Amino acid sequence: MTVLAYFGDLPIPSPLLGGLILGLIIVGIVVYLYILPKKNEPPEVNPVEIGIDPMVASGPNSLMGPEVRVYNVPVRIVAIVVAAAGRGHDQLSEETLRTLMENFLPQMMAVIRAHRPDVYRWPGQMSTRGFGQRFFAQANLPGEHGEGSPWTAVAGRFDHQGSGYLIGLVCCADEDNPLGQILVEQKQQWTDIVRIS
Repeated sequence: MTVLAYFGDLPIPSPLLGGLILGLIIVGIVVYLYILPKKNEPPEVNPVEIGIDPMVASGPNSLMGPEVRVYNVPVRIVAIVVAAAGRGHDQLSEETLRTLMENFLPQMMAVIRAHRPDVYRWPGQMSTRGFGQRFFAQANLPGEHGEGSPWTAVAGRFDHQGSGYLIGLVCCADEDNPLGQILVEQKQQWTDIVRIS
């Protein structure tokens, strides 16, 4: 007996039963695609607002520990913002953040202990330029984007262990300076722009 002969003996379903089955299949697909929660996509999280008061200068004059210079101007790091490069990444864990800071710039952990900056973990960001724009807007430096004030902000990309990260530093000097907002275009520029001694 062939397979076709076996199925040939089965009764053909009525059009009503066929329509019912097709309708149930369509409802199942709609529920699966649109109603059930997506497991792979993390919820959209907005970056946490940087909470500094740019009208209250807090330069490095009274700090102990390593000295930080941005383009040879002594500064205190007031806030650090870190995000993974690319959307769909969760906020960084405490361990990942610590490892990243230990490898970001020489002596960075000693600077963090001495300067005690506020640290913000943002969700993944698509591009260095997009991160820079959002970071500079959130930093909200006084005057002409910080120029002519003690405040400066530096943002750019840093790669570590095969992953990309976006880092922003809000810094304050003891005196007014022309630095303002600095976008690190290439990851190798970090050590030219920010020096720790």
